[in-house]
Amino acid sequence: MEEAAVSPVFTEALNFLSLGLSIVLLFAVAYLWSSNSNRSAELERLKADVKKMKKTLSTVQEKVNQLREPTVVSDVPQVEPFGLDLTEPLSTRITPLAPQDPWLNFVDEYNKLAAEMNKPGQLMRCEKFVRNNKLRILTYGGALTFRPAIDVKDSGYWAFKCELDEYAVVPNPMNPCDEELHEHGGMKETFALNYVEGIYRKYFVKLPALFNLEAGDDGWHLKSPGVVNLERK
Repeated sequence: MEEAAVSPVFTEALNFLSLGLSIVLLFAVAYLWSSNSNRSAELERLKADVKKMKKTLSTVQEKVNQLREPTVVSDVPQVEPFGLDLTEPLSTRITPLAPQDPWLNFVDEYNKLAAEMNKPGQLMRCEKFVRNNKLRILTYGGALTFRPAIDVKDSGYWAFKCELDEYAVVPNPMNPCDEELHEHGGMKETFALNYVEGIYRKYFVKLPALFNLEAGDDGWHLKSPGVVNLERK
């Protein structure tokens, strides 16, 4: 059988159809390529945004951790009770105590002893007081000089050693202060007194007379006179 002849018109139509399909395919490929390019660009932008968000989250997390970390208080603020100012250094707020005079306890004990001179047994108490305090018992020799006494009863003054060559001197509380003792027995030269006249039987020493004792017969030197309050009973 003879093959049917293909007309030129049909052939031309096929060529146009083939050309049209090629153009359509070309546009399709171009679209697909363009679409893929846009998606790639969009993907890169998304990746960049995600990276920025991660960085931001990391910064925020770091600040949150800093806020959560416990604060160690090294200097606890002081509470100021009753209006006291504790901002100043301690050394400026506390006034150091003045050095205590070494004769304070001795004078306190002496005044307690002198207050009991109207009770029986005064000589025994005085002798015990002299022994316990290791006192020098003295008699007045005139012109602010003293000599050792034979015993406690015959002594006119008692000397308590403070330090080195310094002594605190008080009157013998068994001897009433009369005009003879005041004028000639060394009382007015050694102490500031409230004596007027008559007899005063009770002594209260406010300050002892302080003497320095140096070697030699005339060894007692008045450093500062004492203060004694006298009572008649």
